[in-house]
Formats: sequence, structure tokens, C-alpha cells
Amino acid sequence: MTAYSVQQIKFEFISYVKEFGADFSAWSVGVAEDAPAALFREHGIDETRDIWLWKPAVSPAAAAMVRDWLCGRQGAVALAGEGRQVFLFRRGPGSETADAG
Repeated sequence: MTAYSVQQIKFEFISYVKEFGADFSAWSVGVAEDAPAALFREHGIDETRDIWLWKPAVSPAAAAMVRDWLCGRQGAVALAGEGRQVFLFRRGPGSETADAG
């Protein structure tokens, strides 16, 4: 599996969020060893209807750096977890994950 640098993931995630209005406060960001499992099973994201993205980082520390930057500097909601894969999804109004953190 190809791994991406902190800067590559930041750029791609920012570009992705901008496609949907650039309001990071409507997004949650987490890290996990298995991002698809975290997205679809743990957080109940619908693979076809919801808006989400994930990328493997070069290390767990790099993944955490991306999450911390997106939350600290951009205002996304941080989700607890550890791992090498960074994921984000847009929370919908009234969704179970609207108050995640």
C-alpha cells in the first residue's frame, strides 16, 4: 500500500473539503489501523451516500500530525484513535457523530 506524507495528505484533504464548501467544523477527522472499518462500522458512514476520504500515512505519528493540524488549525472535530491511516467524513445534521470528539 502506498503511504503519503503529512503534506500530501493535508493538501488532498483540504482540496476535498473545499469541494464541499470548506467548512471544516462540519467534518470529523480520525486515525485508525483500518480506516474503512472505522468509517463504515464504527462511525456508521454510508459508503455510497456520505462524503468521506481516507489515506495511509507514512507512520502513526504522521497520521496523528495530520489529524491534529486539521482539528487545531482548521476546526475539524478530532476523533480518538491510533493508527497509520487518516480518515475524514462530513457529519450530517442530526447524525450520531455530530457531537463526536
